Amino acid sequence: MLERETTGGKTWGLRPQPGDKLLWIRFSAFGDVLQAAAGAHRLKMKYPGVHLTFLTKSEYANILKTQPYIDDLLFWDIKKRPLDFFRVVREIRASNFKWLFSLHRGAAAAAIALFSRIPWRFGYNSGMQFCYKTTHWEFLDALGADFKNRDRAAIFTTPEDRDKARSMLSGLPEKKIFAVIGASKPQKFWPVRHWIEFLSPLAAEGWGIVLNGHGAAEARTAREIEDSLTALGSRRALNLVGQTPFPLMAAMAEACSIAVGNDTGPLHLASLVGTPTLGFFGVTDSYGMNFRMPWFREVRVSCSRAGCRDYNCPIDCLADISPERALLAFREFAETALKAPESV
Repeated sequence: MLERETTGGKTWGLRPQPGDKLLWIRFSAFGDVLQAAAGAHRLKMKYPGVHLTFLTKSEYANILKTQPYIDDLLFWDIKKRPLDFFRVVREIRASNFKWLFSLHRGAAAAAIALFSRIPWRFGYNSGMQFCYKTTHWEFLDALGADFKNRDRAAIFTTPEDRDKARSMLSGLPEKKIFAVIGASKPQKFWPVRHWIEFLSPLAAEGWGIVLNGHGAAEARTAREIEDSLTALGSRRALNLVGQTPFPLMAAMAEACSIAVGNDTGPLHLASLVGTPTLGFFGVTDSYGMNFRMPWFREVRVSCSRAGCRDYNCPIDCLADISPERALLAFREFAETALKAPESV
């Protein structure tokens, strides 16, 4: 007998069955792809017998291929190779998927769904909702698959990367801060001077500092922080900007005592490997960005429009979080996190 599900007054087909092939879609950005992977982890916990293929960009292959709940990967680098759409559609059609869940709201994902010939398609696009049976969140809720729950680690590291991370961090003190100093957008960037005034007293108190990120702007920020700490006599900073591929970055975060930073991909990574995480939030909302871990704490700006997602706003709202306020929040959080990490 077929088990059926009802959502929004409509009756859909089967629950996922062992052996069913399922396509899970998220193309960008790094933090969103990681959160989508965490959602896939939750789905596989409820339906472990399905075969899950993750469609994304090739730049995320190295971190996703080591996740035990992802059975296969399919890539489309949309901006670099737009005509690969036709190749991807052919591969999808040849794979006999039964289910499609798109966590990507863009038109590219909706077009994939439309031409995929997959019978059960769920996702959201404001102008192309006809490509889906209903939204992915509506159907997943009906299945009882709480794909936004973050009560356990969802990104896993390999023994090789953990060994390498321990070796690279061996010169630092036992207590280490994974400092996420960069940002994908200017409105998410915590000022360099704030970072220096925040990290300097912590280094003096015996904390090791792991500066993490990638890109030219973050490299300049890291050098300025490193030079300032050195000038103050501290040798407790390790500048790893641009030196850690995503899997090693995950192991680095996992090896640190606490992660600190603004809403950007590496902060998602640190929280999803299970590291106690303190986030600085202004233009985005932490809960809306799926920072829902019991080991996560937020420092939020005082702006009345906090969480507005207005990236054209001229106000440097994140600068509102002073180093003094950040230090107070960090010390309160660290006291709990270091005493009993499992209960943070």
